[in-house]
Amino acid sequence: MGLTLCVTHDCNLRCTYCYAGEKRHVAMSRETAFRAIDFAQGHHLATHPHGTPFVLGFFGGEPLLEWDLVQAADDYAAESCRKAGIPLGRTLTTNGTLLDPERIAWMGERRYRLGVSIDGGQSLHDRQRQFPDGRGSFTAATRHLALLEALRPAPELFCTVDPATVRLVPDAIGDLASRTSLRIALNPNYEARWDEAAAAAFEEAWRALADLVLASYRMGRPIRLTWFEGKVQTLLLGGYRDCDRCAPVRRELACAPSGNLYPCAALVGDDDRQDLLLGNIRDGFDPNALARMASRVGNRNEACRNCPAAPRCMNWCFCNNWHATGSPDLVSPLLCLHERLSINLADQIAEILIAERNAAFASIFGR
Repeated sequence: MGLTLCVTHDCNLRCTYCYAGEKRHVAMSRETAFRAIDFAQGHHLATHPHGTPFVLGFFGGEPLLEWDLVQAADDYAAESCRKAGIPLGRTLTTNGTLLDPERIAWMGERRYRLGVSIDGGQSLHDRQRQFPDGRGSFTAATRHLALLEALRPAPELFCTVDPATVRLVPDAIGDLASRTSLRIALNPNYEARWDEAAAAAFEEAWRALADLVLASYRMGRPIRLTWFEGKVQTLLLGGYRDCDRCAPVRRELACAPSGNLYPCAALVGDDDRQDLLLGNIRDGFDPNALARMASRVGNRNEACRNCPAAPRCMNWCFCNNWHATGSPDLVSPLLCLHERLSINLADQIAEILIAERNAAFASIFGR
């Protein structure tokens, strides 16, 4: 099971598309963090086979603004997991601007899975991810890429794709990939309005990215796009596995600075979403909220039921659906477009590279 502590509502950036709510200096207390860990670990021990890892994550806002709390919560979780005899996994999502060699080394020693938000090359990144005074954050966010590349497990770079800038994405990703070999996750802004023109630009960008990926493999320096690699894996495995799918409460839980509990860190926002609130760490789960949540996990789009792409489609993604449609079990046209495009393009590239017996492809996928 994973517990994500949203340790602050504050952030040192003012990104154009942020879904994390109003930025304000409201941070989680140590007491709340420790109680949340106790609560989630108790739920974990009661619902998972002994020895199943308990995963502690940190999110915000910008979690590195509360670095002392991150360290204290990590120590507390490590000791409680040691006493319970279960492994501890660790994740942290950051904008990268507050990373330094000491913090990177500390997280490296504890084998954190880091996600760092970088929106491609400098021009696009600085247009979308700025400090409050309007300065771009690219230089600050990328200054320690070499240290990040040395970490194991390797961090992942998160790039938000917005309708206002989607046409710039292929060049921006080409720029970013020339600077680093880290895997790049392209995440559409599902809260935005994607009209017909923006959707057409999205499809054009994805096809350009596919050409970029194919060329990079042929050159022996593959661009590691997660939508491509993920869809190739579903091709090889015959679809997503159950452990890949969203499982709020059963496998995922998020805690706001107030101690309120939500199904996913991406849904905490301003901590005022009553339809998503599951309870709090002091009173426990609200049984009615849990029943309501269980009834909304999955996908109730009729068009998806007989779609041949369904086993390989992320139509079940709770937070993406909620951000796009206001309902966690209804799929948006953009997600459908994203999934169909990603599957078709990944299959085309894989077929070509397998036929060419591409060494870089074989080293990653064993084919």
